[in-house]
Amino acid sequence: MKTGFFFEKSSNEYILIWKGEEIRRYTSVEEFVDEHYELLELLQTSQEALLESYYKGPA
Repeated sequence: MKTGFFFEKSSNEYILIWKGEEIRRYTSVEEFVDEHYELLELLQTSQEALLESYYKGPA
């Protein structure tokens, strides 16, 4: 199954494919990077909150 980040000439878009399934289309590599940077920031914030909750213990 095909997985990767591809440029489609006919639509002039970048396509993210995971195990043969189209996940998302982007108009530019910059749009792809910006979105993934934001998602990584959200993940980091979520993980920090979870870790902090472990150290605080039961309320």
